[in-house]
Amino acid sequence: MGLLLVPQEFLYLTEYLTVGLLNFLLCFQEEKAMFKKINQKILSTIVPTWEDVGEQKVRAAYGYLEGWLSVVLNVVLAILKTICGLWINSISLLADAFHTFSDVLTSFAVILGFKISEKPQDAEHPFGHGRAEYIASFIVSALLVFVGIEFLKQSIEKLFNPEPVDYKTIVFIVMLFSALIKEWLFDFARFLGTKIKSQALLADAWHHRSDAFASLLIGIALLMTQFGYYTVDAVLGIVVSLLIMYTGIELIKECSSEIIGKAPSPEFVAEVKDLVLNIDGVKNIHDIQVHQYGHNKYVNIHIEVEPELNVRESHHIADFVEEVLNRQLKVSSLVHTDPYVDN
Repeated sequence: MGLLLVPQEFLYLTEYLTVGLLNFLLCFQEEKAMFKKINQKILSTIVPTWEDVGEQKVRAAYGYLEGWLSVVLNVVLAILKTICGLWINSISLLADAFHTFSDVLTSFAVILGFKISEKPQDAEHPFGHGRAEYIASFIVSALLVFVGIEFLKQSIEKLFNPEPVDYKTIVFIVMLFSALIKEWLFDFARFLGTKIKSQALLADAWHHRSDAFASLLIGIALLMTQFGYYTVDAVLGIVVSLLIMYTGIELIKECSSEIIGKAPSPEFVAEVKDLVLNIDGVKNIHDIQVHQYGHNKYVNIHIEVEPELNVRESHHIADFVEEVLNRQLKVSSLVHTDPYVDN
């Protein structure tokens, strides 16, 4: 079948549906009262001690909750999409099905990352195993890029060799249902990740979001195929693939920075300075170093005290500074004292 010009009325219809469905999903960005209630109810029911986010076991419980819920829902969605994709012969739908299946693998990586990070400090890992979360995030991101590349190749091949796609209304409904479920999973993973400041959960959240938009785009493509525009299936397969790859690359950059040792935020450094400089006996501070291992932060600083103070008095001030930092910022700290020199 030759490529026909798209009727103007159909373009208007497609635009209307696309904008309407996108607004349906994105409206939750400003008002997510329903999602918030569901998220909080699930969290408080499954993790009774959910408020103790400073405890590693509680953090791990957050990770297990998001991971296993994601595994169960993604298995169901992946099976539905695979069946529908084979039924109507849609490459973009099969690409999205494998994208969803990759979410299952990445959720297992998240679960494993939290399992390892839950282990206490030992002789070989004196700062704990918190950076296992970053490794889990890296695995999630790398799998995203791999899936994107594979389906980009398949979509390009089908662009030059288009095949008929058999439109089915039930499949369109399945894709809208999938988009809504994946948008909720995005919101839930981000809700949990924000509470415990977990890069792995935030990465998994964006994995869900990319799948939500992919499902939405494919639903629109299915509408167009019933008018004979089968190349749209391949074109949106390419769009979905590029979206997957972009999301993965951005997440790889972020988690790689954390693994290497990302500098602390200016806001955190300013908070440390404000706390320490308001302690009696501290005249100045310098050489602030922050090392992060998952949720755990280790702060090393040099404080300046009056040179006339004896060792006992200087040590007392340093101990009090460590106590304040540990209590206020929930960090482990090491304080070194230097004589203050008024320039």
